[in-house]
Amino acid sequence: MNDELRVRDIPAVLVSAWRILRVYWAPFVVIACLGLALRSGALWLAVVVSDHNAFVAQLILVLAPLGFLLAMIAMLWLTRGALPNIAELSRREARQAPTEKREMRLVDVAVSVLVPFLAVYVSYGLLKEDLYRFTNEAAYAEFNQFSLDGPPDVDFAGRLAIYDWQVILAIVAIAWVLRYALGRIESVTRFLWLAFVGALVEVYYTSQVAQKVTEIREAGVTWVEERRASQLVLDQYDQVIETLGPMANPVDTATTWLFGLLGAVDAVVVVPLAWLTVGAVVLGHKLSAPESPAVQPNPRWERIPAPVRRYGGGLVADVRERWSAFWNGLRMMATAGLLPMLTFCLAFLVVIRIPWLVGQLIRLVAGPLQTDTWLAFSPMEKAVGLAVTMVLAAALLAAAIDWLLGPKLGPAPDDEPRPSAVREVIAEAGA
Repeated sequence: MNDELRVRDIPAVLVSAWRILRVYWAPFVVIACLGLALRSGALWLAVVVSDHNAFVAQLILVLAPLGFLLAMIAMLWLTRGALPNIAELSRREARQAPTEKREMRLVDVAVSVLVPFLAVYVSYGLLKEDLYRFTNEAAYAEFNQFSLDGPPDVDFAGRLAIYDWQVILAIVAIAWVLRYALGRIESVTRFLWLAFVGALVEVYYTSQVAQKVTEIREAGVTWVEERRASQLVLDQYDQVIETLGPMANPVDTATTWLFGLLGAVDAVVVVPLAWLTVGAVVLGHKLSAPESPAVQPNPRWERIPAPVRRYGGGLVADVRERWSAFWNGLRMMATAGLLPMLTFCLAFLVVIRIPWLVGQLIRLVAGPLQTDTWLAFSPMEKAVGLAVTMVLAAALLAAAIDWLLGPKLGPAPDDEPRPSAVREVIAEAGA
């Protein structure tokens, strides 16, 4: 019966999202445009700085996705007082951070936001677009640099900061230790800005990992396509299609549609779930994780020197705490039920297609244009589509997370069941 009631709440979640959009659309648009401006500015500055220092240029380059993410966080943060469950959770005191020895803040679990967000950013193709623009513009500048002392010294790998996977693993390890060290220093100095420095460290290493994962995935697809086994399968498929006669076209169409559907798993499943995880971490990171059972002391662990045990255990606890909000967000979605999650996935699928719809509308209104003219205005078209997507996604995320938080907050103080936030929306609309 409880599952049936939660399914009936789904239309009210959409009503709640519409109410948020109606109230906050103006600041949402401003925030989205500022975030996209930060993304473009970071790409331009990274190209300029790459001529002097490739490492600093990479640090600036990671600000490109950060502009998108900060805009989404700001929009979600703006809705905290508009929905009852989120408002109540925001008034609660979070658990203590194990390293900093103070109340846990969103900046302390930045990696829990970055990982699902980068999944969205990669699926949108934005990370590939950033790297493509940076690589081409920096390589062009490197190749065409002018020198009075003879031919220029061209160093593509150095300027583009292209790293092997071994270097990426070393960056991750160093970043974990540095993040822990910053937390320890903050616990002594009480200088809160160190937490933001640590968050930038996490932005850097997660973006480097995302870039390398994207490269490995593309290289893996190319490797599979070049294998003789793949060519044999394609040849056999072509022979089978030729023998089908009149049925060849319907079978080929159905097969193409099926493989296209499998290739669209990112858009249909990964992106909606990743967006929901981002919203769950941003708005629900104060939810306490369940207590873990006590672990019996390991005799082998006791043989390790005490300082190593103390700092090693602290590092492990620090990394585990940084990821706790991410796992809590996944657990929150797992308890929501299959049908509500499928409904949200379909809703986000429509939101994801907004940039394409905006592009088609602009083409319909503008009509045929010269190629040079269109190339000049193409970035603006993409920016408008992304801004609309961000605004709609923020409203839908806030309503969905408020609905997901309802069962997690427990009964009201008068020991009566908590009213569902979306039912309050229905009642308010009826009034």
